[in-house]
Amino acid sequence: MHCVSTTSHPPTCASPTNVKDACKLVADKHPTVGYDFCVKSLKKSSSGDLHDLALVATRTAIAHATSAEAEIEELMELEVDSADKNSFDKCLDAYADDVDHLRNAVDNIAARVYKKAVQQLGAAKSAAKKCEATFAGGDNKGEVPGAAGSDCAKLASIAQAIVASLE
Repeated sequence: MHCVSTTSHPPTCASPTNVKDACKLVADKHPTVGYDFCVKSLKKSSSGDLHDLALVATRTAIAHATSAEAEIEELMELEVDSADKNSFDKCLDAYADDVDHLRNAVDNIAARVYKKAVQQLGAAKSAAKKCEATFAGGDNKGEVPGAAGSDCAKLASIAQAIVASLE
């Protein structure tokens, strides 16, 4: 990337011209995220600016994590087994931690403290795996929340790759 310096801002790197270019950058670094998922997720951004795209991806990850929390709460209300309720409670804690990390990442991206944002985004990708692991050892045959949480992790990876390219 080509970096330029302006008088009102610290040096910044020239950004891709559009979402597709940014997603190519992400897909090259994180093949498991997928180019198509990235484009679909970031299409609501009118900007190709990496800083703005990182914010969009992180805010979208927050929305997915809170959606997963709501899904877990609904499933928890239907559950009668205390061990399964405990598993759902652990899932809720994991997603709450992810949301905290993601919100802190938004603050740091906005402040252009990219190194800290990369760390927070990295920490915000574990809830879905922790939730699955909680149920893997048990006898729960019920539904374990998946899609929203899995997408949250992918979105955090997208944001992390974009922010890392801004450092």
